[in-house]
Amino acid sequence: MVDALAGPSAPPVLRLSRVTKAYGDHVVTEVLHGIDLEIAPGELTALIGPSGSGKSTLLHLMGLLDRPTSGQVEVEGVPTTALDDHGLTAVRGRTLGFVFQFHHLLPAFTACENVLLPAYAAQGRTTPAMRLRALELLEQMGLEAYAHRLATDLSGGQQQRVAIARALMRAPRLVLADEPTGNLDTATADQVFALLTRCNRELGTAMLVVTHDPRVAARCSRVIELVDGRICADRRQGVSSA
Repeated sequence: MVDALAGPSAPPVLRLSRVTKAYGDHVVTEVLHGIDLEIAPGELTALIGPSGSGKSTLLHLMGLLDRPTSGQVEVEGVPTTALDDHGLTAVRGRTLGFVFQFHHLLPAFTACENVLLPAYAAQGRTTPAMRLRALELLEQMGLEAYAHRLATDLSGGQQQRVAIARALMRAPRLVLADEPTGNLDTATADQVFALLTRCNRELGTAMLVVTHDPRVAARCSRVIELVDGRICADRRQGVSSA
């Protein structure tokens, strides 16, 4: 369902139709079973489920990091199943951002250089305008004083905030976050998730957050529950503005 604020004609940012994923040759194990799912522009969605339910596999398919065994993945109305690796990279780069539990910053790079990586990967160079945007994003994350410090000189929470800025560098329509607060203490996790929700609210960036934390799920407007490779619940909920 498309969010009313996005307008009735706005297509989903992401649509999965009858998607399955199986592994193995002689002994085939099916991990996902006929997933139908849409993510509308501007949605803040939690993906929950027990370990082994297929959440990571589903996230990889959503992020075009893996291919489904059958079914179709569409990004902004573009079918991706038949695209080659170059085509997948192009769609992923212009539409999707990623935040992981372990930030995956390059330790020899500064915070600003890490934020610039998606733009550099897309164009093979950086420009003054790109560097200005990277610095503005770091300022929004409260890290303007740390822009030129090496990633290894930052705390865990600061590194994760750099990772969020990096995910937003190319203004993606959808950010996929895999346990973004799972490696942080409670207070820092709250700060990091507050930044994600602020980006969702102020920039209109759709967010899908994989989480085991019920407090995180409670602060999302939509909760999808995956069990044994199937969506067993998909509910919308009122969220406090606090």
